[in-house]
Amino acid sequence: MIRLKIAIVIALASVASRNSVAQTAADSDISDLYQMLGSVGVHPMVQVERANIEAARHRIAMKSSLMNPMLMLGIENLPTNNFSFSEEPMTAKMIGISQSFPFPGKLRIEGEIAAVDTITASTAMSEQENTLARDIKLAYFDIYHLERSIATNEFHVHSLEELLIAERSKLTTGSATQSEILNLELEKADIQTQIVDDQMTLAMRKADLERALGKAPTNLQMPTQMALPRLAYGITDLDSIASHARPKLAGLRAQADQQVLQSERSRLNKYPDFDLSLQYMQRDALLATSPMNPSNSPSAAQLGIMPMPMAQSDMVSATLSIELPINYGDQREEASSEANAMRTMKLAEERATALDIHADLKTNLAKLQGLRREYAILQDTIYPVVQMSLKTSQANYTYGKATIEQVLRDELNLLHREHDRYRLEAEYNKTLAEIEYLTGQNLVQYSSINDWK
Repeated sequence: MIRLKIAIVIALASVASRNSVAQTAADSDISDLYQMLGSVGVHPMVQVERANIEAARHRIAMKSSLMNPMLMLGIENLPTNNFSFSEEPMTAKMIGISQSFPFPGKLRIEGEIAAVDTITASTAMSEQENTLARDIKLAYFDIYHLERSIATNEFHVHSLEELLIAERSKLTTGSATQSEILNLELEKADIQTQIVDDQMTLAMRKADLERALGKAPTNLQMPTQMALPRLAYGITDLDSIASHARPKLAGLRAQADQQVLQSERSRLNKYPDFDLSLQYMQRDALLATSPMNPSNSPSAAQLGIMPMPMAQSDMVSATLSIELPINYGDQREEASSEANAMRTMKLAEERATALDIHADLKTNLAKLQGLRREYAILQDTIYPVVQMSLKTSQANYTYGKATIEQVLRDELNLLHREHDRYRLEAEYNKTLAEIEYLTGQNLVQYSSINDWK
């Protein structure tokens, strides 16, 4: 009987040793997380935004260049009775070219407006990278929590099996009851059910990680503990960082600046555009029989001049067309007012987004501080008490002063606190990831070295 009690105590002590919050076992590092974050740039969604930047860059030259010239081919004054090019002196074959010239300054502003599109597209790409980095971190820390919970529960199931073996052997001596064994069996089944649920959730979180990463992670090694990095910034600092580093805010400011250029472009419509055309007309010699030929006139016949073909010189013409910038319906004012309204909208959207970011930062900062205090209480107060309670019940059980139910309760209490530890570590780091997402800036160094004080 004494040997059996000693074996049970040793088994329970191994549970406490293995699941201690202050465990010092060698941990795998957190380099996999940073490797995944470094590969965000090759994600298909980022490549979409990168292609959008390239497309916007090519539109600059398109918007700031002259329109293509127009080539003109035609026939001038061709008579319809005989369709002869030698019957009328004004009949000619024509070739020409025309080119439109906007008023100076218009093309320059068109190019500047198009250039802002590259800035907007660049901020959209940075925002996409920021979002994917956040999603990778959240999935990673969830996976850490679930894997540690599964490992803890699996060890607990193993320890319960050892307790069941010990209790069944005591049935023959009458020092154990069937009810105690059934309670252990039920506890074991409940924990096995929790393992199944955690494994299902773990598979979903790994799918989330694959989506954020753009590919399935290979040889993902999770640490066995997680640090609680300190955030060395207050709400004022975080607001300032977000104002300068959050790509979404920068994109809204760029769109507002674009509307200023658009308003200026609308005002330039009061100046005319020009169209210059040059034409060359080639004329054939007039036929001797043409009534328009002077040698075929009655006066020439009286003078005895014989009708003969008459050569004609070619002609050149040039035309300058000037647009009349008539402001029908106050077009210019309406276009400029539209641009100003759009600018006001984008600036208001920026302020509203900044307010949302500020509120989310305050919420997450308060959550971060609360989680840190919870972890401190767990580490410094709750866990030592629970651990001491388990050791006491183990010692009392050895000498027959405590029941197996008391030992089991203390053991479960210890393991639940261990689950609390993994939950707090994961939630703390997820909150940091949210703060980094909101500011658009890396603020801490994630680590598996849990020197949290």
